[in-house]
Amino acid sequence: MTKGGSTSLQELCARVQTLLPEKFKKEAWYLIVASVLVGCGKPSELGPLYTDLVENANDAEEKRIKDRLSDVLMKEWTLVGIPPVIYGVTALGKAETARNEKRGITIEPPSEGGLLEFPEHRKNIDMNGTIPDRGTKFLQQLYLQNLAPICSSWGSLASDFMWMERAVIYGLFLSDHQVLSAVEAELVILASIMTQGLSTPTIWHLRGLRRLGVSAPDTESVQQAIEAVATWSGRSIEGWPRVTDVPDQIDG
Repeated sequence: MTKGGSTSLQELCARVQTLLPEKFKKEAWYLIVASVLVGCGKPSELGPLYTDLVENANDAEEKRIKDRLSDVLMKEWTLVGIPPVIYGVTALGKAETARNEKRGITIEPPSEGGLLEFPEHRKNIDMNGTIPDRGTKFLQQLYLQNLAPICSSWGSLASDFMWMERAVIYGLFLSDHQVLSAVEAELVILASIMTQGLSTPTIWHLRGLRRLGVSAPDTESVQQAIEAVATWSGRSIEGWPRVTDVPDQIDG
C-alpha cells in the first residue's frame, strides 16, 4: 500500500486502532482515517483503504463498509469542500471496479449522460420541516448555550447562514444518522475540522464529542489518532487545541 515516509497506509491503520479506545477500534477507526486523509489532501488514499477493508469481507460486509465510507464523504464535503471529496469518490469507485473485475463481476456504466435518477431516499425531502428540525436538534445537542453567541457574531448575515446550517449542512447531512451514528458523525466532523488547523471550531467539536457522552480521556485518544493520520499525510499538528483547552461546561 501507499507509504507516508517509511510507514505504509496499512501500518498507519494498525497504529490508529491501537490509539483508540476499545469502543472505536472495531469500525469507527476507519472513519477517522478516511476523514483525515481527505482533509489533508490525500483523497486518493481512500482507494487502497477500501481495498484493504473489503479484502476478506462478504457481500453484506462490503456493502456496509461502502455505505459508511460514502456517508463520510457525504458529510465531509460540507466541512472541507467538494473537490477533495469528488477525488475521494473517484478513488472509491475505481477500487470498487477493480475488485469487481478481479471477481469477474461486470456492472453496466451509468447511462442518461451521467445524470442519474435520484435514489429513493433522496426524493421528497422536506426542506421546510423535518430536515431543518433534525438539523436544529443536532446543533443544539452539540452547542447548547454556545450556539447563540456564535450566531450573534454573524451580524446581518445570521439569518441566511443559520438557515444553511440548520437546513443544509446539519439538516441534510451532518444530522443524518441512518448510516453513521451521532457519535460517528461527530468523529467525522472533528477530524475534518481539526485537520485544517481551525482552532476555534476544533474546540467546539472537542466539546461536542464530550457532550455526546465520550469521556475526556477517550476524546484525547481520538485526537491522537487524528494526529497520527495527519502527520503521516504531511500535515503539521503544531498548536492544535486539546480537550483540556475546552473552556465550557460540557453539560451546559
